[in-house]
Amino acid sequence: MPRIKAKKREYMIRDLAGWVAGKMHTCGFKQEDVAKELGISQQALSNRINPGKYKRGEIKDPFSYGDMLTLCKLFDVDGEEKEKLLTL
Repeated sequence: MPRIKAKKREYMIRDLAGWVAGKMHTCGFKQEDVAKELGISQQALSNRINPGKYKRGEIKDPFSYGDMLTLCKLFDVDGEEKEKLLTL
């Protein structure tokens, strides 16, 4: 189904889960490593990056601004990508 402009923020937040999972894989981190950095349990991180939770509406906004700063630092994100992520 095509994406519509009215749901842009919703799509971006949904895509964030895939971004986090992809960065974890690229950087060689496990869920427990990232969860420890965020100060949450591995199960909580797993729930936050589970795309099914978004489709069912169980999760609306998985990461706080502080969480995103921590993830950007952990994944060594450059300036432009960091700005895009922090303005979701």
